[in-house]
Amino acid sequence: MSYKIILILLFACPTWAQKSDPASGKVIHLLTMEAPPYMSTTLPEQGAAVYALRQIFKKNGFELKVTFTPYLRAKILALKKDSISGFFPAAEENITAGYVLSKIMYVTPWGFAERKDHPIQWNNPEDLLPYKIGNVMGYELSRVLAPAHKKKKFQIENVSSDELNLLKLANKRVDLAFIDATMLEYLIKSSPQLRPYQNQLQINAKIIRMDEYGVAFKKTGKGKEHLNVFNKIMNKEEFHRLVELYFKTHLQN
Repeated sequence: MSYKIILILLFACPTWAQKSDPASGKVIHLLTMEAPPYMSTTLPEQGAAVYALRQIFKKNGFELKVTFTPYLRAKILALKKDSISGFFPAAEENITAGYVLSKIMYVTPWGFAERKDHPIQWNNPEDLLPYKIGNVMGYELSRVLAPAHKKKKFQIENVSSDELNLLKLANKRVDLAFIDATMLEYLIKSSPQLRPYQNQLQINAKIIRMDEYGVAFKKTGKGKEHLNVFNKIMNKEEFHRLVELYFKTHLQN
């Protein structure tokens, strides 16, 4: 599964015609998390999504400032800091009080990673009861298991990162690992720890859902102002071109 196939970009608004001087101090400060290849402090330009957003903001006279922090902390920290306008990526399901979701940026498939020598067939959440499932803290695994998880006790082991989750899977400490399919493909090719297992891991045949992501802007102050800016300047074709350019430049094998 290629990055181009997985990344479905849904920007539909025309580019904002109003341009301004980037040196005018118009800074949009957002929080994000480690989620390569889209966002990462270890990648060139801080990842594909950050690169694309920054280029579009710059073209329209704004500077994008990005701070990395654990995902659960981002929701709280952004509300406390007047200089921060919001956090990304955000989906409708994880928007909390005080935020509003922007236009959708992209859609990505989620599923379970599994070992090729131990593929798992399942149709209903109850079919997963016999298996240990790895989950990164902050991911919405409960949506996959609901409403069954309210009645059944699933074997869920929370970890701090996708890389650690996949290592546990490769070493047979869990049977499945909940993950973004794009991230699975990226990590097994790029992580020195996971590269030895790249021919042993795969995405489960059942794609669970397609998640739609945007930016969660605060409802007050700069957040409200920057939400309007964001929704006006985003252009589907331009964002798509920039992300594909990033993948071609930085992530080709």
